[in-house]
Amino acid sequence: MESHPNPAPAAKRPRRRRELLFAAAFLLVTALLLHFAAAVLRPAQTSYGSTWSAFLAEPEDSLDVIYLGSSFAYCDINPSIVYEHSGLTGYVMGGSEQPLSITYWYLREILRTQSPEAVVLEATSLYFKRYQNYTQTNIVPMPFSLNKLGAVFTAAEPELRLGLLFDLYFYHGRWQELGRADVKKALFPHQWDEKKGFTPMNEVLEGVGEAPYVADRQVSGEDYANNLFWLEKVIGLCREKGIRLILTVNPSYTRCTPEAYASLAEDVHAIEPSVEFYDWSAMFEEIGLVPTLHLYDGGHLNQDGAAVFSVWLGGFLTGELGLTPRAQTAENTAAWQSCVAWWEDYLAQ
Repeated sequence: MESHPNPAPAAKRPRRRRELLFAAAFLLVTALLLHFAAAVLRPAQTSYGSTWSAFLAEPEDSLDVIYLGSSFAYCDINPSIVYEHSGLTGYVMGGSEQPLSITYWYLREILRTQSPEAVVLEATSLYFKRYQNYTQTNIVPMPFSLNKLGAVFTAAEPELRLGLLFDLYFYHGRWQELGRADVKKALFPHQWDEKKGFTPMNEVLEGVGEAPYVADRQVSGEDYANNLFWLEKVIGLCREKGIRLILTVNPSYTRCTPEAYASLAEDVHAIEPSVEFYDWSAMFEEIGLVPTLHLYDGGHLNQDGAAVFSVWLGGFLTGELGLTPRAQTAENTAAWQSCVAWWEDYLAQ
């Protein structure tokens, strides 16, 4: 007769099952602890762009306009003041020297929770290098998702990718700096605030506003072509979602020649003729800006200049462009009105 191996004793099977379940539970708890440790050690990003924690506290599908770009967006546009003078809700989801490659992934992530009528993109990033100085600052605060992975593998320097995927690699040495606020942000990652992505600059640097510095930005042909490639992807995403894309150059005393901006507009319209492009770089008088009072440095407005510009922008978006505020819940309307009052007090100080 044939011999067959004896099956494992019945008593051993439950024990093996328990061992596997214990191992799985151990790995899960370890992963959760590592995730929590990374969230605690990761620095909070509450200003200077990339303020994902506050953005994700906004009610879903409540924002009329998303403002994208670099510091020329988050220093110049105060969404609460735009709202006060137009009724348009909005958020500045820009980042420091943010290249268009990262902006594209930001927009994809934004559209998971919001459905804006328009995207206003400050266009100076078309002159940036492929890799600027703040890749880590721009990508680390993004919520973990396929869009963050897209940013890591298509828009980040290869040597930064390990740390961008595993925060502990960058921030394990911060444990001596930790306080209660770090634990709180890990436990409650969505933190609403009144700034709506805007960063106020509260001074005028010495000598600023006396005369504009006009010189065309130097960008390699390769970098410029790469920027147009990512702009085309932003345009395609807006077209797919039925979003109006508005490109702007904000008021600045560090600017290119009118001819350079006209050439930029031609390149944009060669990709998509319907994209609106507005060069406001020299429109200080028309907007009501006084350079010696309203600039922080050569390129950015200070908080008072941003207030003046945001009043004008709200009127432009609703009056000139015809954007219409969406209906809001009573709770969100009250929250926006509280933001308006908060900024009135803040700017009056």
